[in-house]
Amino acid sequence: RIQGLRIEVEDVDEPPAFVNGPVPFLAVVPLETPVGFHVYKFVARDEGGDGDDDVEYRLINTEPPGMFTVDTNTGVVRTAVRQYREGQTYRVLVQAIDRTPSDNSTKQVSEVAKLEILAGDRPPQFLQQHYTVSLPEDTLVDYSVVDVRAHRFRAIDDRRSKGELIYSVWSQHGGQREPTSMFGIDPKTGVIHLRRLLDYDDPSQPKLHKLI
Repeated sequence: RIQGLRIEVEDVDEPPAFVNGPVPFLAVVPLETPVGFHVYKFVARDEGGDGDDDVEYRLINTEPPGMFTVDTNTGVVRTAVRQYREGQTYRVLVQAIDRTPSDNSTKQVSEVAKLEILAGDRPPQFLQQHYTVSLPEDTLVDYSVVDVRAHRFRAIDDRRSKGELIYSVWSQHGGQREPTSMFGIDPKTGVIHLRRLLDYDDPSQPKLHKLI
């Protein structure tokens, strides 16, 4: 005998999610700029992964009000005034809405995304705020442990360029930072590597290393 089986797959409609990085969302704006200057671009994806095609961007507010605009279709944040106060941080609050929900009786809306825009130059921002890595005891010297690359913001003045981005690594003990003999870092790429063999039976070697 053969038993027939009918399977129905129900689409679970989820709200769009912002895929920008790193977090928190940060940007810079020149002190003097034409209206419509491109500052940042929000990117949100619906549960189908179609990106901007099915997502609408809604500007909730700017702090202070009226300082920036957000393109409904592209998520691009642009300047709305010509001058910004040096050193001031402006905020843009945005939501993403699914244009094609499977259930038209409900509206699929993302969480509120907050962009902080500094009128001035910003230091580099690491792609992650925290990195956690576990190493087996037999890890070889020069093994690449983790890549701590940073995002670099553009200079707010086009007449000058920023210097070279250089990475360094330190060990932190009791709130103080000091050079580390256990790990090194490539000053150009941000890749941290092991400099000494690990010995977990050696009481002089800490089991937990906190690097900054």
